[in-house]
Amino acid sequence: MSWYELLLFVHITAAVIWLGGAFTLQMYGAVVRHGGDPEELARFAGRAGVLGERLFVPASLVVVLAGVGLIIDGNWDWGQLWVIFALVAFAASFATGLFVISPMAKRIPTVGPTTPAGQSLIQRLFTLMRIDLVCMYAIVFAMAVKPTADDGWTIAIVAAVLVALTAVLLAPLRSTDTQPPPAAATD
Repeated sequence: MSWYELLLFVHITAAVIWLGGAFTLQMYGAVVRHGGDPEELARFAGRAGVLGERLFVPASLVVVLAGVGLIIDGNWDWGQLWVIFALVAFAASFATGLFVISPMAKRIPTVGPTTPAGQSLIQRLFTLMRIDLVCMYAIVFAMAVKPTADDGWTIAIVAAVLVALTAVLLAPLRSTDTQPPPAAATD
């Protein structure tokens, strides 16, 4: 076995853990949300945050480090579009997790996870995590297809899909932000 093959195995395994875990959390989170129990949703959100810090962050760093090793050992060019896209998308995902998702998750206990504000915060958190998951799938697409600047239609279609999915995923947040507060009951 060559170093390249070992690095490729480590890279793919860590990506499976990171992406598969995030996908599984989203699916399980949907089941919990549809169950309608705010306390169960709060417990799940807290556990998902712990998993994020203890499993997903290390797995994502292993993905990047093994990927850098693959670029060096495989004599890939750092200037290739798919390499640049993957590194920029990873940096955006990592920064979103570190500076947005993690602080938001840590606010849940302070707000009160079963309060309406806490439940709203949890919904926002899961929405951002779904958008982040879409970005991770885009990275996998770039790794598998390795588009170049000559693949204009492929890039345009993938960009349109990313924009459309992000808009669809953000729609529930926009609708809750624009709804007027319920009218006071009169007896």
